[in-house]
Amino acid sequence: MQCYQHNENVSVGLCKACQKAVCSVCATDTGRGLACSEPCSREVGVLNEIIDRSKQIYGIGSRSKLPPTGILFYLFFALVSLGVGLYPLTYGKPVEWFLVLMGSGFLVFGTMSYVRTRKLRLNC
Repeated sequence: MQCYQHNENVSVGLCKACQKAVCSVCATDTGRGLACSEPCSREVGVLNEIIDRSKQIYGIGSRSKLPPTGILFYLFFALVSLGVGLYPLTYGKPVEWFLVLMGSGFLVFGTMSYVRTRKLRLNC
């Protein structure tokens, strides 16, 4: 592949911002990607910032002993629904089956979400 600006030169990579082929004369190494110009160099910095923040938001690469917050919500709603649904049993009244089913559903979906987030190594 040839450089977009110097057709006689072979490219050494692609600009991370605009995806143009660049030769060793045009390329600016930003440390985390090549850039073809000063505006693209600033854009590469912005792209790297987006990538870093996304990793932080999704917890990619981090290890936590606690389950993700979404899983805790599923567990909380499961426990509340099951507790309220089964509470009438203490007074000899019939069980609230809708709440028991809802709590069981939260438990199932929470378990499935936990397995999926661990498999994908996410922590959100």
